Amino acid sequence: MSKFELKDFEQKMNELLDFDGIVLAVWGMKPNYNKEKFAVSFDIGIDLILDLLSFTEYDFEEKTYEPNVSDIFIINTFYECLMNFSNMTVEYVGENEINIYVPVGDAYAELEIRDIEYLTVTVTSYKKVAFCKGDKPIKVGIYDFDAMRYEKFPENFVKGDSKFYCFG
Repeated sequence: MSKFELKDFEQKMNELLDFDGIVLAVWGMKPNYNKEKFAVSFDIGIDLILDLLSFTEYDFEEKTYEPNVSDIFIINTFYECLMNFSNMTVEYVGENEINIYVPVGDAYAELEIRDIEYLTVTVTSYKKVAFCKGDKPIKVGIYDFDAMRYEKFPENFVKGDSKFYCFG
């Protein structure tokens, strides 16, 4: 990886740090006859992002990492993926399981989200796929900690505005 590519990688990684501590939510419909609704809230944090990468936060801070092809894809697309979140489709897989498809360039980023519980969510996979599945969500929101309610994302989100960040 050239110095320019590494600098670009680090800049995008630092931009993603701006999302550390926000809470996003997706509301959708279960594909059944009763048309039950579901909602999934999850934190975007550097821990989530680093869980998908081949190096640790310590490695990044100490600059002792060598990003692989997967790392480059994740970092190059994750910021764009977050900002395109309202254009996603959601595939309801089963109780406590959904897949999210977000347009990124000429393809889609697929996030497999599993083990959805009240306070925990596990992203088991993040990969590039050619096609999306599922339906448009009813709503995509970001939690406003000052007002204690969800607002539209990304329309109402301002990076650095403390009302959108959970501290501690």
